[in-house]
Amino acid sequence: MPPHLDDDTAQALADVLPLLGCAEEAATLAFGRLADRAPADDKHGSEAAALRAIEAEERVHDELLQRLGAALPAVPGGAAQRAAARRFHLGLETRERTTHLARICAVDAAVCTILARLTAPRAALAQDAQLVRLLQGIRRDEARHVAVTRKLVAARGAAALGRMQGAAARHALAGLLVPSGAAFERLRVDPDALLRDVAHLPNGLF
Repeated sequence: MPPHLDDDTAQALADVLPLLGCAEEAATLAFGRLADRAPADDKHGSEAAALRAIEAEERVHDELLQRLGAALPAVPGGAAQRAAARRFHLGLETRERTTHLARICAVDAAVCTILARLTAPRAALAQDAQLVRLLQGIRRDEARHVAVTRKLVAARGAAALGRMQGAAARHALAGLLVPSGAAFERLRVDPDALLRDVAHLPNGLF
């Protein structure tokens, strides 16, 4: 069902959606690879199972956002935006497992922040309650993913590494969002505050 949004809001959402869509697409692949490379000490398969569950949820998110995007206006320069987002997410990958988990954890926490701003009562998307519920559901899932990856990083005693890698990933993500500042503003999301909060690794995450 097409979202019930005025034309300007629909275009603004279309302008920022590739950033979220690429995040879900990349996360699906990343969690699948992490599950495939479960450590040898995961004797009962619990870590692999948790990562497989996240992979499945990320795939659902990707499908939902693709359907939403198909109902929104075309985006001038959308292909370049998606390519930049894909490069960012591919850049998070590394064979060093703890580093990869820390980066994903930090970025997923930032996605929660973005979704919270987009679905706030004063944001432009509030005019479509069904769309808000959809994005809030994705946010709840992402928060659970953050809890899982955070626990995996903590189990490795890698808090300092997590903070360093997470901070770098958040800073890079904020840079990716800069060109979409005007679109966020049209969605009644303060772009300066959003960029500041995305760039800042929350205290206590690791």
